[in-house]
Amino acid sequence: MRIMAHHSSLPYAPAAGGVTKEEVLAAQNGWGQALVNIATTYDDKGFDAAKAEAEAVLDGGYGYQIAPVLFKPTLTTGEQVFRTTREGALSYFVGRNPKYPNDGGFALKGWRKWKIENAAIFLNGDTATTTGNVILTDKDGNVTKVDKTWTFLKDENGNLRIMAHHSSLPYAPAPAITNEEVLAAQVGWGKALVNIATIYDKKGFEAAKAEAEAVIDGAYGYNIAPVLFKPTLTTGDQVFRTTREGALSYFVGGNPKYPNDGGFALKGWRKCEIDNAAIFLDGNTGTSVGNVIITDKNGNVTKVDKTWTFLKDADGTVRIMAHHS
Repeated sequence: MRIMAHHSSLPYAPAAGGVTKEEVLAAQNGWGQALVNIATTYDDKGFDAAKAEAEAVLDGGYGYQIAPVLFKPTLTTGEQVFRTTREGALSYFVGRNPKYPNDGGFALKGWRKWKIENAAIFLNGDTATTTGNVILTDKDGNVTKVDKTWTFLKDENGNLRIMAHHSSLPYAPAPAITNEEVLAAQVGWGKALVNIATIYDKKGFEAAKAEAEAVIDGAYGYNIAPVLFKPTLTTGDQVFRTTREGALSYFVGGNPKYPNDGGFALKGWRKCEIDNAAIFLDGNTGTSVGNVIITDKNGNVTKVDKTWTFLKDADGTVRIMAHHS
């Protein structure tokens, strides 16, 4: 007699009961308290004690022993954004790991209070996903608000573990530019042109060049991107001045790379008027078209057609990103 069929298996063990809302809320609050504990331990007992506390939190609250955790911290960038390993997560929380040189230790920033504001919680068997805000307050009273999504898994021992954790700063829309800001930027440009010319006449080339550099750095956006600058009096293959060096040469000359530049801003200007035909505002940019009328110290008047595009940067500074004359 021979065995022709033999099936053997352990009895099916369903996952430990489904996750409840109460368990999710407790896990979230546990995470907040753990963050405060790490910060307080660091302030009271130093780095090594805080690191040990953070390791205990990771081992008890995250699921790295089960699988890679889908952890995207708030303040990571570049190739080290995602921390799917325990080592990477620990470095984010306490820093001082040479493999992660940009980590400053998020959990060491003096946190003293947390608040969880859920937008929604989705329960599905042994998992639960939440999305909402976490509001943190440090020992100086400074408040940080982050957008947070967690996925919790109830393991075979009934413990809730974080298997996904995505955190980001709330979206901050670009500040809108106003008509008044555009007009002020135009007037500022005109005054700057007159200032450069006046300084040149009174103090010479080097002082005028320094003033022009300050104007370019303060009013143009070369620190952001190439500026679409087509000056009035450029020709040939050097018409467009998309670099700071090219713009400076146009305004003050003296650069052998641009032998035809005579220094437009040094031509004795004493008065500048702006006559806009129209201004178009779109979010954080404003574009104007019209005439600029400039008068020199001898009373000679030059009128040019001018288009500017201004960008209001993240600091609220209005910068010229396009300039066609």
